[in-house]
Amino acid sequence: MRKRVFNWQGQRFVYLWLEGEPGGSLERQSRGLFERAGAELATLGLALDHNVVRTRVFGRTREARDAASLVRGQAFAGQARAATSSYISPKHFTSAADVALDLYAMAAPTMGVPRLVTEMDPPQPFIRHLVWGPFVFHAGMTNEHVPTLKEQCAEILPRAGARLQENGCDWTNVVRISFFLHESQDADALLAYVAALAPVALDEAEIEFVAGYSRPGKLVEIEITARR
Repeated sequence: MRKRVFNWQGQRFVYLWLEGEPGGSLERQSRGLFERAGAELATLGLALDHNVVRTRVFGRTREARDAASLVRGQAFAGQARAATSSYISPKHFTSAADVALDLYAMAAPTMGVPRLVTEMDPPQPFIRHLVWGPFVFHAGMTNEHVPTLKEQCAEILPRAGARLQENGCDWTNVVRISFFLHESQDADALLAYVAALAPVALDEAEIEFVAGYSRPGKLVEIEITARR
């Protein structure tokens, strides 16, 4: 496990990276991720069902990715739900585990405002967005219906811009944009497409490479965090 406690945008966050315990079933490894994450958060005065704002699950295979995603859906419900994404990426693993978890938790804002989770309509395994205090956390956004990276960006980014507006934001409010790019694609091309399609600052954009997503055909997943 890796753990990082940090201050960002005036708020305290905790980051955890956990890999499953090798040798167990995919379900057992996946459940262990969230059990261990919950125990670690508790040592910091945080809770799995209250403070988590973003999670990413990784599988060594599609089957492993699916198992981790299913267990995550069972671990979080209602207003405990958070912004999510999921990937197939053997290269992320440093052990013989089959599943892994990226988790970000946030200390409750000092103003005491409640979490507000907005679901998709109809509800999906992923939420639309989580608003807590000044932050808006969007779930990862993808498109598998058009064949090229440029076309996928051209569909995703206007949709993301519309979702920003749902909470009184625009692209100037974006404080973190992260791209999970298929390993067959070029990072410079991605940034060029995004710069041409959306007025979002890319000076601190994050790009990670992965081997696959929830369904075939996807070439990029875009995660957005905004501050109102």
